[in-house]
Amino acid sequence: MKKLALLLFLCLALVLSFSCGKKPPPGDLFGEEEPIIIEEEEEGELTEEMEEMEEFVEEEEVTEFEETPPPPPTPSTVYRVQVGAFYSSAGANKRKARASSLFNKPVYVEYIAPYYKVRVGDFASKSEAESYKSVVRSYFFDAFVAEAAP
Repeated sequence: MKKLALLLFLCLALVLSFSCGKKPPPGDLFGEEEPIIIEEEEEGELTEEMEEMEEFVEEEEVTEFEETPPPPPTPSTVYRVQVGAFYSSAGANKRKARASSLFNKPVYVEYIAPYYKVRVGDFASKSEAESYKSVVRSYFFDAFVAEAAP
C-alpha cells in the first residue's frame, strides 16, 4: 500500500512539474522569427503615385448642383383586417369572393408561406383598421388587424 501511494505521488509530481514549466510562445517552435520592419516615409516626401493623384485632383473641375427637395414620404405600412388563412388557394379564393360580396372595401389574397391570407381594406392607421374590424367581426368572428406592405 505504501509503495502504491509513493508511486502515485511520484507520478503526480512529474505531471505537475512538466505541466507548469515555461512554454515557448506560439510561432517560436523552430527558433526566432525575423522581425518585421516597416519603413516610414518622411513627412515632406511624396511618392510618384501620390504626386500623380495630386495633379489629377487639381485638374478636376468642381460642378455645383442645385438641391432638389426630397420626395414626399410614402406610407410604408398599410393595415388590413384579416378574415382567414388557408393552405390552398381555392379556399382563400372562396373566402375572398364571400368577403367581396359583404364589404365595400378591396379584398386581397396574399401568399405568405405557407398560407394564403385573405385581408380586407387599405387603412393608413391601425385605429382605422380596428374600427372597421368591428364591422367585419359580425361576419367573421376571428378577424384581426394585420400590417401589410402597400
